[in-house]
Amino acid sequence: MGISQAAIRYLLTIYELSDDGAAVRSVDISRRLEVTPASVVHMLGVLSAEGLAEKRYYGKVRLTERGIREANRLYTACALLKAYFTEYLEVDSETARADTVNCLCCLSERSLAQIEGKVLEERGCTA
Repeated sequence: MGISQAAIRYLLTIYELSDDGAAVRSVDISRRLEVTPASVVHMLGVLSAEGLAEKRYYGKVRLTERGIREANRLYTACALLKAYFTEYLEVDSETARADTVNCLCCLSERSLAQIEGKVLEERGCTA
């Protein structure tokens, strides 16, 4: 699936805000991402069209099962990529966090898998 960098940011934000799978308010997404409510409405339409999120009219936002799986995959990739930036490249944590989402859209699946494998191997985990 090729979703945009913006869509990835929204998907991860909803995932983080929902914590235990609870529905989240659009205003909370807007505040976290520092975007306008209109931007949230637009992106929720995109995520809904992709089958990743659902929102009732004037209701809360909830990730679909597919959205949860995709967000979990992206969240894990972000965590490992951030570890790569901070541990191997010695990038500060804040910069690394911002760069991870940018890289998710640009790196091939193969390169991302190689980075993830290197981080896991270094930590003594098996992929």
